Amino acid sequence: MFYPYVSERAVKFVVETLRSRWIGQGPKIAEFEKKFKRIIKVPYSIAVNRAASAIRLALAIAGVGPGDEVITTPQTCTATNHPILEQFARPVFADIQYLTGNIDPQDIEKRITPKTKAIICVDLGGYPCDLDEINKIAKKYHLTLIEDASDAIGARYKGKLIGSLSPFTIFSFGAVQQITTGEGGMLCVKNKEDYETGLRRRWFGIDRIRRKPNLVGYYDFDVWEGGYSYYMTDINAAMGIAHLDDLPKILTRREEIANRYREDLWKVPGIIMFENKPDRISSYQLFTIHVENRDNFCRMMHSKGIDVSIVHERNDIYSVFGGLRKDLPNLDRYSKTNISIPIHNNLDDEDVYYIIKSIKQGW
Repeated sequence: MFYPYVSERAVKFVVETLRSRWIGQGPKIAEFEKKFKRIIKVPYSIAVNRAASAIRLALAIAGVGPGDEVITTPQTCTATNHPILEQFARPVFADIQYLTGNIDPQDIEKRITPKTKAIICVDLGGYPCDLDEINKIAKKYHLTLIEDASDAIGARYKGKLIGSLSPFTIFSFGAVQQITTGEGGMLCVKNKEDYETGLRRRWFGIDRIRRKPNLVGYYDFDVWEGGYSYYMTDINAAMGIAHLDDLPKILTRREEIANRYREDLWKVPGIIMFENKPDRISSYQLFTIHVENRDNFCRMMHSKGIDVSIVHERNDIYSVFGGLRKDLPNLDRYSKTNISIPIHNNLDDEDVYYIIKSIKQGW
């Protein structure tokens, strides 16, 4: 289903970094952040050890704490919603859109209470949410919007790259993402104060820039806020620096495969294609469709050696999030029919043709 991509250049760059003897938080992290900021066109970027850490960091900076509520989507990796629990807040699930899997802006507003402190939206599979509508709701009710764009590096919304549109945006560099650092994430922020807070809090609340070395071989500094061990290492950053050069090629190939699927499968009986609006461009981390008789479809695909997956289960099936909800009708429908078919850069044209041919033969 997923095919991690590690370029030969990235491997060589990591080896060079190891020879420099920088292992922890060193100069490669700053270099990676600077390069990422330039390519994705974001004001500030903070590299961390994983995307879930970036979400937790964003929630903490936004002041989300015990007793607060965060409106979020149930159709995502659990890593999106666990950080809410880590802040001792309560996730409030809004319904999703059947043809995108993304959170439904119309349902967000219905879930707002005096306890609501933030909204988390997820660009599922790399397809951008309705960001104008969600940002408008957040501003109307003075809520912080956190955009989980883990899958959406290189995606665009109304001509702008994802990362520059929300107060907080999170990217993932996990092993299965378009580009990887082995494990890692990036928190992008628009506000300088939030940026400086994020830098401190990712490293135990210590201001590494302004602290002063002293006579006894330590530093003089104060810690006035809680912090975490969320920093990325130079080893991970070195891989990311090299992989960013591959991003255009990766995105182009994924779009080629997606266009082929859309062209050849949209008339196949039993398949419903997802939305593909002209005002946004997906990064195609996933290519998801709705199918009738999904179990039969999966059996057929597996019999032909083709991996398929629902990728993420609805989060409300897990008791840690409060148990199955009965007020999410679109999610109920979505959960019965969604399936993702292969899309990655190691698929050649013959592979794509074989997948399409297999689906067209029916199930």
